[in-house]
Amino acid sequence: MEEEKKNAFKEIEPNVTAPENLKKEISSEIDSIRNTSAIIELFVGNFFNAISAALKKDPY
Repeated sequence: MEEEKKNAFKEIEPNVTAPENLKKEISSEIDSIRNTSAIIELFVGNFFNAISAALKKDPY
């Protein structure tokens, strides 16, 4: 008779929730990354706009 192999992943059950301070730290880290990304996007976009405006010929 063949023995059934148990699936180890079915035995794993989350029985512990994350602490509240960890949830707050993760959400604040995500906010920091989002804000940094927005600042970098604005800086790079404005930098390229300034260079392209400087390189354009004067229409006058």
